[in-house]
Amino acid sequence: MLIRKSVQEDATGMIELEHLVWTAGTTPSEIHYSTDAEYLLKNPPGSKVVAEIDGQIAGILGYHSPIPLKSNEHVWTLDIAVHPNFQKHGVGSALMEELYRIAKAENKKKISLRVLSTNEKAIQFYTKHGFQKEGQLHNEFIIDGEYADDIFMAVFL
Repeated sequence: MLIRKSVQEDATGMIELEHLVWTAGTTPSEIHYSTDAEYLLKNPPGSKVVAEIDGQIAGILGYHSPIPLKSNEHVWTLDIAVHPNFQKHGVGSALMEELYRIAKAENKKKISLRVLSTNEKAIQFYTKHGFQKEGQLHNEFIIDGEYADDIFMAVFL
């Protein structure tokens, strides 16, 4: 497995992975990109970390400041997606290790995220990697006719 920064040539594979992973069970809104150019506008080369296995994008990790304020620059928020064919193979954990390495090198103190209450697999993964629940917005979304809470989680470095 190769962990590295994204490059322009990754766009097609990253789009395919995102379309597979971001479903009603994992996000409150459909995520769809029509072209590589559209994807690269929002996710320029180097803005994400990818896990590559045998030339295939197995996972993607994004991180950025949630609020562009000096008083909040010690915090990152993350998004992570692992291709279904590579789940339970250490891809997500390798991406998280790289995130922690980069965050510490850049003197970040907190990494936060939001996850749907219905996404139990993701909540277990985040908990395994040190995240703790910080808050919950009850009945925040209606997805496929059912309420889902928005859970806020964080880890302190």
